[in-house]
Amino acid sequence: MAKKTDLAIEATTAVIDYTDTIISSVELTTSVVIPLSQFIPLIRDVFEIFSKVTDLYRSAQHNKNITMILMQRISTANISVNILQAREDLLTSIYYKSLQRLVQVLHNMIKFIEDITQYNTVQKFLGAKKIENGFKELCKEYDSSMTLLNFNLLVNFNTENEDINLLVNFNTENEDKIVKEDVEQLVKFQEALVESMNDVKQNVFHTNDQMNSVVERISEMAITMHNMQSMMGSKKEDADQIQNKIDIIFRTDKLPFKDYEEADEISIRGERLRKYIQVKTKEEFAFKVVDQYHINKVKNQVTILMKLKDCQNIINFYGLTSDGFKTYLVTEWAEKGSLREYILNHEQNIDLKLKIKIAYDIAKGLNFLNSVKMVHRDIKSENILITHHDIAKITNFSRRFDDDAGNIEISKEYFRYNAPEILRRGFTGEKEKKDKYSKYDTKCEVYSFGILLWEIAERKIPYEQFKDFIEVIRKVVGGYREKFRAGTDIPKKYQDLVNKSVDSNPGSRPIFSRMLTDLQDIFRNLEAPTSRPISNIAPPVRKMTQSTIEAIEDYAINLDSDSFNTVWDSFDYMTLNKAIELHKTDSKKDKKILYKCFDTYAEMDNPKAKYWKAYYISKGWSNLECSEKEKHKLSVQLFKAAADYGEKFPDAQLRYALMVMQGKGVKPDKDEAIKYFLKAAKNGHFVAMFNIATYYYSIHEYELGNYYMISSANKGFEQAINYCKKKNISY
Repeated sequence: MAKKTDLAIEATTAVIDYTDTIISSVELTTSVVIPLSQFIPLIRDVFEIFSKVTDLYRSAQHNKNITMILMQRISTANISVNILQAREDLLTSIYYKSLQRLVQVLHNMIKFIEDITQYNTVQKFLGAKKIENGFKELCKEYDSSMTLLNFNLLVNFNTENEDINLLVNFNTENEDKIVKEDVEQLVKFQEALVESMNDVKQNVFHTNDQMNSVVERISEMAITMHNMQSMMGSKKEDADQIQNKIDIIFRTDKLPFKDYEEADEISIRGERLRKYIQVKTKEEFAFKVVDQYHINKVKNQVTILMKLKDCQNIINFYGLTSDGFKTYLVTEWAEKGSLREYILNHEQNIDLKLKIKIAYDIAKGLNFLNSVKMVHRDIKSENILITHHDIAKITNFSRRFDDDAGNIEISKEYFRYNAPEILRRGFTGEKEKKDKYSKYDTKCEVYSFGILLWEIAERKIPYEQFKDFIEVIRKVVGGYREKFRAGTDIPKKYQDLVNKSVDSNPGSRPIFSRMLTDLQDIFRNLEAPTSRPISNIAPPVRKMTQSTIEAIEDYAINLDSDSFNTVWDSFDYMTLNKAIELHKTDSKKDKKILYKCFDTYAEMDNPKAKYWKAYYISKGWSNLECSEKEKHKLSVQLFKAAADYGEKFPDAQLRYALMVMQGKGVKPDKDEAIKYFLKAAKNGHFVAMFNIATYYYSIHEYELGNYYMISSANKGFEQAINYCKKKNISY
């Protein structure tokens, strides 16, 4: 330990010697004492950011390694910042400014991670180097902020203090390699995913655009349906009232039963599933009897599932029909039946390439579902259908989209595929935990898919040697898994993928996008040697480098900026949240003082401060001496900056949309305005909901128009209420 400390002391001494001029530039001796109460919100922000990034890492579907790198940086910042609470001598204006800057950088990191880890947000990065460039820029800003903060801390530290090691930097060369591999993985994923589109002969860029459009549309509808279903069981309205609203929003007519006739041949699919023929086109369809008790659930599911027709690895859903006695779900007919039947019928006659192709088909379908934020919840061989052309398609979405693990029963049909954490809960009678980690999620889906991959490879029913399903549950919960037979021709990479997928620890299982690209590689080159997966890359090694000094050089330039030399005592080092609170509660508070506060934090790139600065400028409460045209121009730029930051600022999204629509400070652009009205509406702004509803009506998208109009009315917006009354829309 002594050598390690000596190394840190030596490096720190070099930094201090090199930056003597910087010390004088920040004028430590003239810094103002700031009470701890001013620091606490910032320290709390850092902790909350660290907590949030760990959640994002757990749920990441893309760029997981990049997220890990940034999470390590945020963790280091969290440890470093907590030192301030115990060091009264550090509670000065210098540290306050440095901490403000650091907090904003960490917020930017969180926004970046949110964007690159989920498909519906990472789309804007596809086909560009934005991820690599964004990562490098964030790391540079982080290093600058942390270097100044830690340097100031170290000036006051005892050189034998082990906390000195907080100056240690990450291995940037290794990080660059990891980032490039994550980005390459994302490109491979997108390439594999567009293969699932029905018309794969289209231009790749066109298919990407089509895929992204489908994802955005289905995600919006799925969120809408989820929000409506979540209202069921509330005290204000019963299930029938909510279902009535759903039917108003998603108005669909039943298919005419007279247009179909039952096939002549006797169906081997049982009494509940029959083949029907469309009278005019002679096209074949599957008619499945729907229990009347579940009719609303099925109807709501089909509304969304019908939109998945663009994916060739998900069975096509056409709607519902009725013969006057029974209600039927109408879907695509798969000639060769379920995967379970297919395996049993062909026994040993399925060659290796076909087995891998089937696995790859299923992976494409599951990733398509994952991209639109849908979880299947019943992955098993009976729910995979095989068409006449040996294309595997996913079917039987048997549970509501908002079900969680507490609602999934352990049945004799599904226990073979249930993840051990779900089996354990059902087997032991353990009550559902009321925390965010207890829900059925994609990690459970990955496990089920892993079992299915083994079944495809071995052509056997999982655990068929055990007659008692209770015994199977005991063994699986205890860690037992089916093995691959000796001498199998299944590639090792496939076997490794299966073994990782069925790991007892959900956190050790691969993400769906990785499973897709691994199966793509195996399918394209069955004889290729197994390559080392990205997930096995060693984590970054932290070591002392000269980049510490370079980072201080970068920050020395920033120290000369006007924003850093703002006279903070002009608003008494007021926190941003305190200024907002005073705006809302103290009408007599000097607006000029509050504006100075908003202006200072806005110059530090705080999006919330940018919104309030723009708002004050638009209200004439700023100290700017320029024309109205220039004020409008600045306001619209600031509103957009806040609007683009994420879901936190629907007010900024609405105000930017209004200014763009009206052409204030920017050229009028209806499409741009609609884009931001929609963002604000999705984030709960009732005025934006009303505006976007009228837009959807104008383009004959009545289901979405009704949804946003009803949502606006439910939030008490008078114009929406009046519209609903006028059109006899129940809200």
